[in-house]
Amino acid sequence: LQDHPACLVSVFSTPDAPASHSSKLRVPGTTITNPLAAARWLIRKDGPLTSPGCDHGAFLKLGGTTPTVGDVADTQLRFLATKSITPDGMSTIAESYKTMKSLADGFTIQTVLARPTSKGRVALASSDPFVKPKISTGYFADDDDLNTMVAAIKTARTLLAQDPLAKYAGPEEFPGADVTSDADLADYARATAHTANAIVGTCKLGKLDDPLAVVDNTLHVIGTSNLRVCDSSVMPIIPGGQTASSTIAIAEKAADMIANKSPVAA
Repeated sequence: LQDHPACLVSVFSTPDAPASHSSKLRVPGTTITNPLAAARWLIRKDGPLTSPGCDHGAFLKLGGTTPTVGDVADTQLRFLATKSITPDGMSTIAESYKTMKSLADGFTIQTVLARPTSKGRVALASSDPFVKPKISTGYFADDDDLNTMVAAIKTARTLLAQDPLAKYAGPEEFPGADVTSDADLADYARATAHTANAIVGTCKLGKLDDPLAVVDNTLHVIGTSNLRVCDSSVMPIIPGGQTASSTIAIAEKAADMIANKSPVAA
């Protein structure tokens, strides 16, 4: 199992800063979606609903990892025009945002390892198919990954301290102004790392003589005749960017093979 582990730096905004994305989507003091946001999208095709929430970012080479291929970017930064409610960005989206009626304005930079070398695993917890498996993410099993994450968090802080963001950046909530040393930042990363939704590798595509391969080059599960896996789990190595487009390509190729379609000529 491989994933793009993520941490974040999140700050409150100053009083003169524009309202956060999350504030624009809410009726103030409630958990109700603001109908004005929906109306703007339906009528004018603009407003906060035209954004997925993290549509600004960058890829950087910060060092600390050994890239799989060449000297390439190992870190992704995502800018979000909203303050995270928790240091775990996924719990902010999945849990906290749904229940909180008052959301402080601010903004966040999520730091993502694009080419981690650490690996986790999925294992059966029981012979009962209804029992959830044991999942170990393996985040930061390789010290190089942890060092790169620390460098990424420091880079995010540097960006927030520069114009034009600096004039809108108020107090830092996560990791917090008291978290300054590399050791403290490493502890913060270990405690708060969360998925960037890029989990791959648990059904590796490979040669028939590869003991770790689960599927062959037709995506058939090795040893079976009528079972294929057609998702990101077949990727033997995690890509350096988002996995969505690669997963779509795998699924389209699988559909063509199942339908016996000939490859498109170059």
